[in-house]
Formats: sequence, structure tokens, C-alpha cells
Amino acid sequence: MSTVRNLRTSLLLFIAVGVGVLMLGCRSTSAESVEVIEVGAGEFTFSAPQTVQAGRVTLRLTNYGQEPHHAQLIRLNDGVSYDQFATALMEKGEAAVPALATLVGGVGAVSENGSADVTADLTPGTYVLACFVPSADGQPHFAKGMMKPLVVTGQAMLASPPESSDTFTMADFTFEMPDSLPAGPATYRVVNAGEQPHELNLLKLEPGKTLADVQAWEAAPSGPPPYQAVGGINGISPGGEGYMELNLPPGDYIAVCKIPDPASGEAHSHLGMIKGFTVR
Repeated sequence: MSTVRNLRTSLLLFIAVGVGVLMLGCRSTSAESVEVIEVGAGEFTFSAPQTVQAGRVTLRLTNYGQEPHHAQLIRLNDGVSYDQFATALMEKGEAAVPALATLVGGVGAVSENGSADVTADLTPGTYVLACFVPSADGQPHFAKGMMKPLVVTGQAMLASPPESSDTFTMADFTFEMPDSLPAGPATYRVVNAGEQPHELNLLKLEPGKTLADVQAWEAAPSGPPPYQAVGGINGISPGGEGYMELNLPPGDYIAVCKIPDPASGEAHSHLGMIKGFTVR
């Protein structure tokens, strides 16, 4: 009986260890399944893959240029070609987007030598990477050639949502988010509950600068801006959501949406969609 009991105990331990190893293996595989898509930005071009496998990806934007750049991710409606969309965008600007495509996030603007990440679930289809940031001459970067197609192929695997520290809500025209965030790595879910597209771009204020300094500089740019653009998440169409991966050092920041209001032409930031917060 003692021998049988010992064999049974050994067998149970063997099974438990095997299940534990299998579970660890599954976690590792799940973590490694999030592909990192490297996107380089410069004046006025993107470097990025031509095709990407459907599913969850991390889009990593690195700015090698001298001007701020972002990577707006746009999914074209089925049946809309890249050439058709590009032509409409050149003719009508951002007003062309709602009828032909959906904004699905992307990486918010980063200053020179900056880098930032977002996580997105990509379904099969044709996408566009575009930069809407304007140069000093007022012309948006996409009009200077900063636009690139991205084809998503294959079958997207169902996955549970990424773990997030908090949910930030964008509305017409406010941000619902904390006044203070912890420093260091964190993932935040961002939801567009408004009736217009919105973005949550992040600016790190230079020491001693305030929200009022940013507003004054935006109204009449002169000299370097009183902030560094450090990413965030780009435009999301109504009802959409995305995840931004942050690793912010302590300091004072601003969340801002600069997407224009179709009725007035005013940037959403001029309609109240700008908020200061602190990272501690």
C-alpha cells in the first residue's frame, strides 16, 4: 500500500508540474504573439512593411526627422482603393475620410528622436498610414507625400483585451481621465464616446511652462514650442477604441485633440478638448 501511495503521489506531482509548464508555455506564446510593427518617420515619408498579418499588433513609431510626426492608422472601406482614397484626401483633406474609411488609432505625434507605441487589433483589409501634422507653411505632411498603404492579410485570431490600468473616454469636446498618472510603463484603454472622431495626443511641458503657454504658442507660434510631443493615440472614429502604451517620466503634461470640427473648422482643442495632468 505504501508503494502504491508513493507512486500515486509521484504521478500527481508529475501531472501538476506538466500542467504548470504547459500553462507557462501558453502565457509565453500569447505574449510573443503580439507582433511589433516598426514605423520610421521623416520628412516626408514613412518606412514600414507593405503587409502585416491580421490580429493584435503593437505599432511603434520612431521619428528620425526634424519635425513632429504621427502615424494615423486608417482602414479603408471595402471596395475603396488606396489611389481612390489618396486622390480624395488631396482634394478634400480630412473631410474626405468619413465617407471612405474609418480612423482606427495609430501613434500620436512624437518630436524629433522620439518614439511611442500603441496596440491595435487589425482585421483584414487595406489600411493607410498618414501624417496630418502641418509644417510651418501650413501644409499637412500627407500633402507632401507622407502617406503609405498597409495591407493586412490572413485571419485575425480572437483575443481577450489587453490588460489596462484605466480607461480614458473622449467625448465632444472633453477628456474623461485622471488629473494624475503614475510614472513608468502602463497601458491605457481609450474610448471614443463622441459623435466626431477624436484623438488623445500627449505633450510634455518644458520646465516652468503651463497650459496657458501652450495655448499662447499655438495661437501665435514663435520660436520652439513649450513642450515635447510624446505620443498618445491618434484619431479614432465614433464608437471605436484603442490602447496606448505609455512610459512617461514625472512632469507636467497636456492631453489634446487637434482634429478639426466639421461645422466650424476649429480644432477640437479650441472647443475645450485640452487637459493638463501630472505624472508622478
